[in-house]
Amino acid sequence: MINFIPLTFFGLIALVGGAFFVHGFLNRQKIFQSFRAFSQSLQGEAGRDHVAAYPWMRGKWKDRDLRIFFHTSENHTVSVLNLVIDLEIRTPRKFVLLQKEGFRKPKPDQLQKLEEEVGPLLGEMGIPFDVRSPEGEATREILASPGIRKTLSELTGYNQILVWDGRLMASRQFDGVDEVTPERLEQAVSLLERLSIPLEMEEKVAVS
Repeated sequence: MINFIPLTFFGLIALVGGAFFVHGFLNRQKIFQSFRAFSQSLQGEAGRDHVAAYPWMRGKWKDRDLRIFFHTSENHTVSVLNLVIDLEIRTPRKFVLLQKEGFRKPKPDQLQKLEEEVGPLLGEMGIPFDVRSPEGEATREILASPGIRKTLSELTGYNQILVWDGRLMASRQFDGVDEVTPERLEQAVSLLERLSIPLEMEEKVAVS
């Protein structure tokens, strides 16, 4: 159960450059059909809050709760549509990864809110993301894992990755209906699972 997800996870999506790619009912219908097919394979369900809304889906990825949905935010004068994958993860760690290339730095007032909610910038970590966390040293140690670093190198298309309160949430700008076929969704979730497993293993090693 999600106790707290930093509000800035969604607020910061508005700072990512880009434009609204998908328009119209027909594209949303295609997305809904893909979500429904993928969710059925996971004994889950897909839905829409209303006929004009972008779809969502939920199900079980192996033994993990999974949700996939869209988040729309305003970036100055344009709308940015982001695809968000939310996967259960079994670690108490809390950190946020922000894309280094293409991610616009927050304004001073937004930066203050960001630091209050997700912690300070940890400095250079040798990965293709800036890292923020209230658990500095523990986060540095866990992200030093070669397995985690390798998987992160394959996730550079995501503008934000958040590990918080037992959830792994990854967001990227949506580029079209071909991105959400059942096959592409399966590949994306598999990649995030590859990140969750070593994070959990590192946590077990630290505890032992």
